[in-house]
Amino acid sequence: MLNNTEIIGIDHGNRNMKTASSVFSAAIQPLQTRPDSLENILEYQNKIYYVGGQVPVMERVDKTDNDDYYLLTLAALAKELKFRKLTSSKVMLGTALPPRRFQQQKDGFKKYLSKTKELHFKFEGIHYHVTLENVYVFMQGHVVIHTLIKDNSGFCLLIDIGGGTVDLVGFVDGMPDGNYAISDKAALYCINRVNEEMVARLGASVPPFFIESFMRYGDYECPDKYRIEITKCLREYSSEIYDIIQSNNYNLDLTNMVFMGGGASIIQHFGNNKDRNVKFVTDVCANAKGCEEAVKSIMRARRKIQNERTA
Repeated sequence: MLNNTEIIGIDHGNRNMKTASSVFSAAIQPLQTRPDSLENILEYQNKIYYVGGQVPVMERVDKTDNDDYYLLTLAALAKELKFRKLTSSKVMLGTALPPRRFQQQKDGFKKYLSKTKELHFKFEGIHYHVTLENVYVFMQGHVVIHTLIKDNSGFCLLIDIGGGTVDLVGFVDGMPDGNYAISDKAALYCINRVNEEMVARLGASVPPFFIESFMRYGDYECPDKYRIEITKCLREYSSEIYDIIQSNNYNLDLTNMVFMGGGASIIQHFGNNKDRNVKFVTDVCANAKGCEEAVKSIMRARRKIQNERTA
């Protein structure tokens, strides 16, 4: 909290919304009537929505093309405020966009999220009042490298394996060096690829949750024939990621690599990581936490300038 203002970071993912303390499915659907159970129910401007459920296995390139992510933002604010035992607060919001879209979309995304300053809505039957004081849009990954990793000196390569894209960003002493690369072989691609291989090899599809559990934890309770084949697929995918890094002229033996995003755990569990300089940021809330730290850093810098002027 800063001067009675809550600083809240939100990561608007393709598959999941994340705050510092919560993760939930980035899916929302309107309802015609108010259900008896208000679990996951958002009420805003006399309309009712169910938050959660199955997310389309596809990348959503422009998250401002409809109201979905705006409404999901309200749900995220409610979840974080509930965690902090608040129902009314001034809020400074920190968000992030992928590196390749940051310059093109940051202004539009800020405008999209800032369109209403005084917010009144209900989530799970509880009324929330948020005064949105400001919205900050950062670059995904940068907030993690700059705020959450203690030793960021020298050169490192950030590999952010998100739902829709794999972003490669070079950093020197914690700052982007201007070199970016991107691939669509991200977590959603991996899930689809594994499922296709299961159909081809075993003649049966596998639910996304099943595959995601393997990706996240390295194993899942199942018959051995599935475990063996899914493990093979995820090892093959991990090799693909290292091939992508190498094809962008990074030496795998010499480069300090930091893996983050929902797919980082795949490389951690199934990658050929021996004798390589690798770190894993497997906290899926890392971007949201990084956004909060970045906003706090801005506020501290401004306060320092103000104090110097009045000294």
